[in-house]
Amino acid sequence: MPTRTAATLSVAASLIGLVALAPQASASTTPDRTYCSVVVERVKPGDKVSQVKSRTCSDSRTTAAATNSSAATLLMTWYQHADYGGSVTDVYGDYGPCDAAGYVLDTGLSRYMISSFRTYNSCDGQQAVLNDGQSAVYYYGYGTRYVGDRANDDIGWFKVWDAL
Repeated sequence: MPTRTAATLSVAASLIGLVALAPQASASTTPDRTYCSVVVERVKPGDKVSQVKSRTCSDSRTTAAATNSSAATLLMTWYQHADYGGSVTDVYGDYGPCDAAGYVLDTGLSRYMISSFRTYNSCDGQQAVLNDGQSAVYYYGYGTRYVGDRANDDIGWFKVWDAL
């Protein structure tokens, strides 16, 4: 038995040594993220969704926002993962904050990548229409940490408005 215990201790010591030699994760290392900034107009008569005036993506949120957001109002931020994680798309309205009419936002390239979102500037009512074009999920407030299993990575467009 003493030989078996010694062998076990030797293997354990080797594993501890390997763990100590493993490279340490850097606190400054950030996962790959894309930051996009989109500016939209109000829905025009005859259109189903707000027209996109501009779209910019970058590996820097500051760069993406500065390129598109001048003189526009932040309406909504889409996140790739639950709890506001992963790649980000900021959506700006060219006609100010949400009112009762609101905006209708085609999710475009993000349609299979939205798991959480935040809204701003009186956009406290949200209707998420799924990619089938018929099913809808409603949210209220300014932050949704997880859109739910039904809507996760399956949102075709949002209507946002001032629900108060």
